[in-house]
Amino acid sequence: MKRPRINHQIQATEVKVIDEEGRDLGVLGLAEALNLVASRREDLVEVQAEAVPPVCQAIDYGKFRYRQIQDEKKRRS
Repeated sequence: MKRPRINHQIQATEVKVIDEEGRDLGVLGLAEALNLVASRREDLVEVQAEAVPPVCQAIDYGKFRYRQIQDEKKRRS
């Protein structure tokens, strides 16, 4: 599975940001979005790279990856 871009790996100049509960935080410049997630002690994870602007979620990346791995294991069994 391809890993999403996170934080400074994101290449767009503007991103649409949603929080962990799915609430829309709006379209922000990348620097502003990174500052927002840093203040919340979260990561900016690109979840829909093909959208214009790309959609990013403000979440804890470690928890995000853990859930992805668990879902993959369930699908295999």
